[in-house]
Amino acid sequence: MRLLVMRRKEPLRYGTILIILLSLAVGVLLYTLILSLQGRSPVEVLYTITASFASPSVVKDFIILTMLGYALLVSFKGSLWNIGAEGQLFISTIPVIVLTLYVAPNPSTPLETIAVILASIVIATATGALWASAAGFIRAYLEVDEVPVTLILNYVAYYTVNILVIGPLKGTRVYGYNRTDEIPAAYRLYITGLQRTPAGNPVADTVMGFVYEALYYLPWLIAMVLIMVFTWFLLNKTQIGLRVRILGSNPDYLKSIGVNTRLTLVTALALSGAIVGFTSAFYTLSDLLRLSYPVEGQTAGYGYLAILVAWLSMLDYKLIPVSAYIIASLRTAGINLQVGGLGGLEQMLLLIGLILAVYTILRFLKDYEVRVG
Repeated sequence: MRLLVMRRKEPLRYGTILIILLSLAVGVLLYTLILSLQGRSPVEVLYTITASFASPSVVKDFIILTMLGYALLVSFKGSLWNIGAEGQLFISTIPVIVLTLYVAPNPSTPLETIAVILASIVIATATGALWASAAGFIRAYLEVDEVPVTLILNYVAYYTVNILVIGPLKGTRVYGYNRTDEIPAAYRLYITGLQRTPAGNPVADTVMGFVYEALYYLPWLIAMVLIMVFTWFLLNKTQIGLRVRILGSNPDYLKSIGVNTRLTLVTALALSGAIVGFTSAFYTLSDLLRLSYPVEGQTAGYGYLAILVAWLSMLDYKLIPVSAYIIASLRTAGINLQVGGLGGLEQMLLLIGLILAVYTILRFLKDYEVRVG
C-alpha cells in the first residue's frame, strides 16, 4: 500500500473561499485551545477575536496592510517572492525624516509645505524601488533566490536605520532617548480637530468610530485608493503587467518571443518596492512621525503581515482588501490577548502563524489529492 499524490484535474468548487474560511476557523480554534491551556477562558478568547472585527482601531492597520498587500501582489504575480517589504518600508522612511526635519523643518508658506510633502513621497517611492531592485539584480544576474536575499535586506535596512537614528539623525529634543525628533506638525497627513461624541448606542458608536478613523486618516485612505487603481491598471492594462503575469506562469514563452526576462524580473520587484516606499511615506507622515532605536523593536511587523494578506487572498486582486481587514482585525485581537508572558506582537504572530499553517495545508489539498494505491 502506498500513498499517491496527484494534481487535481478540476479545481475544487468554491475552493478559494473555502480555504480562506477554513484557514480562519481552524487557526482561531487552535489558537483558542493553546490559550485555554494557559488558563484563558475560551469564551473570552473567542469574544475578543470576534469583537476585534468590529473595532474602529483596525482602520489604520487595514489601510497600510491593503497598500502593502497590493505591493506584494505585483511581485507574487510574477512568482517573485518579495519577503523584504519590512526592510523596504523602513529604509524608505529615511528621506521623509531628512526632508521634513533637516532640509525644510520650518516651511514658511503652504506651497513649500506641499512641495516638501510631495518630494518626500516621490523620494521614498524611489528608495523602496531601488532597495527592492537590488534583490532583483541579484536574482536576475547572479541567480541567487530572492527569498533569502530580501529577508537579509530587511536586517540590513534595520541596522542602517539604527545607525542613522543613534548618529546623524538623533534628535535634539528627545530627553536622552535614541530617536529622531518628531516630524513638524505642518507635514503631518492626518485630519485634526475632529470630535467624536458618544451616542449611547453600541451600533451607532461603532459606526461613528469607523467614520472618525476614516476621516482622521483621510489623506492616507485616498492614497490607498490610488494604489488600488494603479495596481489594477498596471496588471491589466500595461505591457509590463502582462509580462509580469506571464513570468509567473510561463517564463519560457517570454524568452521565446524575445522578451528580456531578467529586466522584467528586476522591474517587477522594483515596482513592488516602489509601492512599499509610497506606503512608507504616508505611514511616516500619518502615524509613525519619528524613528526610534532599535527599529526592529519598534516595528509593528506590517511588512511580514502583508505576506499573509497576499497569500490569504489567493493572489486575487479583489480579495486583497478583504484579507487586509481580516489580518488587521486578528492583529488587534492578538494584541488584546496577552497571556503566558507573551507580548502583543508575539500573540499576534502566534495567531496568524497558526492560520498560515492551516492555509498552507489546505492550499496543497486544493491543488492535489492524496490517494491510497
